[in-house]
Amino acid sequence: MAEMLFEIGTEELPPGLINNLCTQIKENIKKGLTENDINISENQIKTFNTPRRLAVYIQDLPLLQEKKETEVKGPDKTKAFDNNGNPTQAAIGFAKKYNLEPKDLFVKKINDLDYVFAKVTTGGKNISDLLSNILPNSIRSTSGEKFMTWGNYDEKFARPIRWIVALIDNKVINFKYANINSDKYTFGHRNLNSKNIKAEITESSKYEEILKTLFVQCNPESRKQFIYKNLLLKKCTELNATLSDNPNNLLETVINITESPGVIVCEFDSEFLSLPAKVIETVLEKHQKYFVLYDKSKNILPEFLVITNCNELNNQDTTKNIKRGNEKVVRARLNDAKFFMEEDLKLPFNYEARIETLSKVTYQKGLGAMKEKVERITKLSVFIYNLLSSQNKTLKCTKEDVMQTAKLCKLDLTTHMVFEMPELQGIIGSIYARKNHIKEEICKGIQEHYSNPDPNNTIAQIIGLADRLDNIICLFSINKIPTGSTDPFALRSQTHWLFINIEAIQDHYNVVFDLSMIMESFRDNIADDNLKSKTTNETISKVKEFLTERLKLNYFVHAPIQDLTDAVFATGAPLTNLYLTRDKLKLLYKDFKKLTEENKAFLIAAKRLVRIIEPNVSNDLDTNVLKSQEEQTLLKLFEEMNKGKYKNIDEYYNSLKRLTEPINNFFDKILVNDPDIKIKNARQALLKKGKTLLEKICDFNQIVERN
Repeated sequence: MAEMLFEIGTEELPPGLINNLCTQIKENIKKGLTENDINISENQIKTFNTPRRLAVYIQDLPLLQEKKETEVKGPDKTKAFDNNGNPTQAAIGFAKKYNLEPKDLFVKKINDLDYVFAKVTTGGKNISDLLSNILPNSIRSTSGEKFMTWGNYDEKFARPIRWIVALIDNKVINFKYANINSDKYTFGHRNLNSKNIKAEITESSKYEEILKTLFVQCNPESRKQFIYKNLLLKKCTELNATLSDNPNNLLETVINITESPGVIVCEFDSEFLSLPAKVIETVLEKHQKYFVLYDKSKNILPEFLVITNCNELNNQDTTKNIKRGNEKVVRARLNDAKFFMEEDLKLPFNYEARIETLSKVTYQKGLGAMKEKVERITKLSVFIYNLLSSQNKTLKCTKEDVMQTAKLCKLDLTTHMVFEMPELQGIIGSIYARKNHIKEEICKGIQEHYSNPDPNNTIAQIIGLADRLDNIICLFSINKIPTGSTDPFALRSQTHWLFINIEAIQDHYNVVFDLSMIMESFRDNIADDNLKSKTTNETISKVKEFLTERLKLNYFVHAPIQDLTDAVFATGAPLTNLYLTRDKLKLLYKDFKKLTEENKAFLIAAKRLVRIIEPNVSNDLDTNVLKSQEEQTLLKLFEEMNKGKYKNIDEYYNSLKRLTEPINNFFDKILVNDPDIKIKNARQALLKKGKTLLEKICDFNQIVERN
């Protein structure tokens, strides 16, 4: 068995691409090996990465590809040989295709006909020869945003490739990619490795150890643990400080910007602590990738930690320069933030004061300005509030608060702060609202309508629903519809948010949320004639289809069997009552994931009833024609069920299941399609009543009879 090492050395790679590129390289190599009948497990393969290298190590590879002997069918015997048994051109060509002589062919009978066959041996290639094609193809097959070419070469990659290591049992696998020959030499840290001298990989299994001598930690998980435990936590202990509650996202970024991590403590002026905490965190963490420090009460300290790419650096002057440079950048950014805030607060944070500016902020080309969007959101929010309050008088908000929140929710788009830091949308709005002495419920609504609201924050849920429905319908009206591969406006994600929060509202207040009716009312909220003309009934129908398909995917978790989901969504209007749709799926999954005899008998009876009904059966039922006891029994049961009052869908469904025996008795004794057309029509109309009752649950005909 052999071991393989493959390293791609590059210019500094974008941190956000490194993990994905490394995974792609690994999967491409596995795919290439599998196509050559060499299967490897995840336990055999390890990956390494830094900003300047991507590496894959595989152990226990066979030295030779396994040989395989297969029989390949050729032309029939009459075409392959003449009457004298001499090979024809067909036999000669067939043999030549597989490097054989006609005498090597043999005959086999298939379906009483004789055919010529060739015994073909494949495989047996040296693993080094296979990898000389697989490895360059693994680079060539990668894809990603902003790939580039360099020099005069056609090959593309995220950044220019500078060296390639390719070894099998410590011998070079020879190939060329982007005019670079594979070799056994790697390079260490750009600054710490003296003069960037290249180093020989003498043993593939010791790759990680060799790179450590070159001041490179190539294992990303080891690098992460070292940064967190040896650098960050150690410094926090020294400074009597703490990190944020969730530093993991930033950690995942900084491990990909350093090969030999170190840490420097930096400071900023205490005067900037007057800025909102979220602003300081955004500047330091989001923009600069620095770690914010807090005291034990989670107040921000005027210090921060910078992860550097020079752990072994002992030059104090260089360290001071790095510290001074980082502090200078932070000071400038925080000064900007302070200036933006001072300028923003010169204008009151209310709709009347900022309406003119809001009318100049474009929502989307073809959809007007944010001012019109805010007007639509306000009307739609009030409509949703009225729908909910008509069913439950204990909503944790008032109509006035909902209206005011809707009018304020996009006002921070007119601020300097959000213009410079778009990720603070909603957050800045809530901060400025507090400074203008606006009610706390409204401030929270402004912030949380963008994110995942607190389940008790009904204002944020209502505004968020109105905002996302407006986005979806308006973008559909200008044909910005998601396709299989593209969704530039994240409408699928917004739809997922819709369903989660509609469920939360329904569960909290026990109300019916008719999403279909809300969408149909949408055109009444449009003041702009141009947009109103684009938002046709066809547009609303397309949105309904889109939402129904997304709901189907969202609710698959409640009934993870495809035919059950299809059955429920085939009847009724799932968007009119999401609560009911969800409960029907749960109910059917419980009964049909594993059929009992009782449930199986009911399913068979329901299918029997549904399948016999002809298309376009009239709803008019002449009850005088129905004379038999079986017909009268079924008619009475159907009418009782139709008039019945049920506490919930479970109670209704249990009543349906009591129809099993009467339905079977009916079919055992009654000929539905009687020669007398009048009798036939009456019996068809009777069964149609039963079908209507069944379809209040689902289309039972689509459910598979499983054991």
